[in-house]
Amino acid sequence: MDIAQIRAFVVLAELKHFGRAADRLHITQPALTKRLHSLEATIGASLFQRDRTGTVLTPVGRSLLGDAARLISDADAFHVRARRVAQGAQGKLDVGFGLSTIDMAPRMVGQFQRAFPDVAVSLDDFSSSEQADRLLDGRLDVGFVRLPVGSFRLTSRVLATDRLALAYSPLFFDLDGAAVPQGIVDAGFVFLHPHRGPGLASQINRWCKAVGFEPRIIQVASDIQTVLALVAAGVGLSIVPLQATQLMKVGLELRALEGPDAEWETGISWRQDHDNPALSNFLKMLESGP
Repeated sequence: MDIAQIRAFVVLAELKHFGRAADRLHITQPALTKRLHSLEATIGASLFQRDRTGTVLTPVGRSLLGDAARLISDADAFHVRARRVAQGAQGKLDVGFGLSTIDMAPRMVGQFQRAFPDVAVSLDDFSSSEQADRLLDGRLDVGFVRLPVGSFRLTSRVLATDRLALAYSPLFFDLDGAAVPQGIVDAGFVFLHPHRGPGLASQINRWCKAVGFEPRIIQVASDIQTVLALVAAGVGLSIVPLQATQLMKVGLELRALEGPDAEWETGISWRQDHDNPALSNFLKMLESGP
C-alpha cells in the first residue's frame, strides 16, 4: 500500500469515472485499474463496484474513504512543508551571540525573521568560546562572536569592530580631562566575571599590559547589566565593550580606550559542513552587509 494507490482510491471515489480519474492523476486507465487492484488486494476487500449508475463505492469503500482522504491531505501538507524546509523557508535556526554583538545579533535576526517568518529562531547569550563549542557539536547553527575563533572546522566572516571603553558615572567620578590610565590609577573597578566573558577578560588584560596599568578590582558580577548597575551606583569604574552602550543605565558614560590592544573584530561563525538550508538563507541575507 502506498500513497499513490490511496490517492487513486480517493480520486475515483470523487469522480466516479475511470477515464476522468485517470486524467486527473495523469495516468492511463490500465495504470489506475492496477493501482486499485493492488490496494484492494492489500486490504482484502473490494472498494468499488459497478451498477447501472456507474462506479460506486462498496460498503468497505465508504467506511475507508474518510481515512483515505485525511491521509492524502496529510501527505500533501507534508510535501509542501518538506519542500519549504528543504528551501530554508521553514525549519529552525539556533543563533548565539555575545556581549560584543548585543546590538548586531538581534537586529540581523529580526531582519531574517521578517524575510522568513516560518523559520523558528532561537537567540541565546553565550561567550564566544562557548559558542564555538556549541557550533562544533551542533547545538548552534551560527554564532555572533569575537574573532578569530580557534577551529579550522569553523568558517567566519568579519562584520564589525569593537573597542574597549571605560564606563563611569559622572555623578561619582569626575573624569573630565583626566588622562587614561594615569587618571584612574586609584579608582576601584567592577568587572564581569572572567568565566562569563573570557574573551573580554583577555582583551582587558592585553590592553592593561600594553599601557602598564593594573586595575584595582573591588567587585565582580556575573552579567554585564549588573556591572553597569554597580557602576551607575558609584561602586566603581568598569571596562566594557563599546557596544555595551546598548545596555547603558541612565547617568552612565563611556569613554573609548585608545591603542591597538583595545580593539578587536566581531562577526559570525558557522560550521563549514553545515546542512541547514535555513542557515544558507541567513548567510545569503548577510551577503549584502550587516
